[in-house]
Amino acid sequence: MIDITGVDLVKFTQKVYELSRVQGMGVLAARPGPLSEEEATAIVHDFREDEDFALSLDYLHGRSCKMHVRRQGGKLTIPDAWFDHSQDQLDRLLDTVGIKK
Repeated sequence: MIDITGVDLVKFTQKVYELSRVQGMGVLAARPGPLSEEEATAIVHDFREDEDFALSLDYLHGRSCKMHVRRQGGKLTIPDAWFDHSQDQLDRLLDTVGIKK
């Protein structure tokens, strides 16, 4: 697991979306452009402090985001590998939010 405690989850969500691509039937829901700050904020705010997940993204506007942020003992963590994404994409995501692996 990778500790991302303290990361701005809104910016994290936007970068996850940016680094993800449209797949399969997602072409029917695809839309161009980045995820707005307002949209990302609404997604992040859908999760309550008492839930195990701080963020869970599957498909968003047709993009296969496949990112899950867990709450564990006061920490926020993500898996060591990003499903359906390359190691380079994970490294770029972590670099963007200031996490060195």
